[in-house]
Amino acid sequence: MNRDSSDPNNDSICIEISPPLLHHNRCPAQLLPNELLLIIFSFLELKPFTVAHSVCKRWKQLLPLTDMHPIRQRMLRLVSHMLSHPRFLDTRPWTLKTIKPFDRKAYIDALLSQYPAIPEEFRLWIMEWPARMVPFSMWPGSPFTFHNAVTFEEANGTNWLAYLPEGSPSLFTLLHSHPSHDDHCIPALLFWKDDLRAYWLIFDQGEPELFGRVFVSDSDMENSPVVCRIPYEDDDIMDELPVITCSNDWLHFIEICWDHQIKLALSRERPARFSPFVKDEPVSYPVSYHLGAWIATIRPTHPWISSTNPKVLEELRRHVYPG
Repeated sequence: MNRDSSDPNNDSICIEISPPLLHHNRCPAQLLPNELLLIIFSFLELKPFTVAHSVCKRWKQLLPLTDMHPIRQRMLRLVSHMLSHPRFLDTRPWTLKTIKPFDRKAYIDALLSQYPAIPEEFRLWIMEWPARMVPFSMWPGSPFTFHNAVTFEEANGTNWLAYLPEGSPSLFTLLHSHPSHDDHCIPALLFWKDDLRAYWLIFDQGEPELFGRVFVSDSDMENSPVVCRIPYEDDDIMDELPVITCSNDWLHFIEICWDHQIKLALSRERPARFSPFVKDEPVSYPVSYHLGAWIATIRPTHPWISSTNPKVLEELRRHVYPG
């Protein structure tokens, strides 16, 4: 920076701009050292972390070295696993056609208003999972419908994650029956149901061995979908259960569910002229209720907010232990 010396009475200032600063075409983030970039990357949520791979070659090389949140690491691996399947595109049409946006934070807040803790794997999945990657329409933004066949696009059953009475999700009441303690009610989210099984995510923080686990009540094992007997004391029972019923947490279930449903769809795939009739039946409100019902479109138990009523526990007991 200097004065214009051609005119001694000129008080104007001349600013010399060096060509490198004038013509630099790199963004400021690309000028940061690797160590700082890795720290920044560690705070990224799943979607921006995935998008960051396409920014430049340097970032693509650095991102795998990031000290990522372990649950986000698992979600990223699951995304890669799903994308790598040769039939992945065959699983997308129904999801992309029917999916709708929803307020993810409001969904979580509604659950927290009913119970003070949410399994972290499920919370992050709701908040960050790419909607277009939803497996088999198992998502709050997918339709609340009953699908009566196994296909690459949908699993057989009803998407209870989309059950939103008065616009919000609802926790339900299960009866936890176990020799180690008296029977008592526990909160659970019903997220899928067919005519033979009910799929529950357990929210009971008071029992660490249950909190965050996926429990699948099976009509071959129980006389009611609303009784939970895990952890099973007999290892032989665990060996007899289908693989999909034994999930330590939400992401573990989604991983198993993806592989299981793809195998089922492949085993039942037929030439187009022999394809079975497939129909999606929307479930209307108010949803029918019958305690202990296995039918996929019927609510089988009480809302959790009514679980403090002694009559609810007594009704559950009479249902599970009639006479």
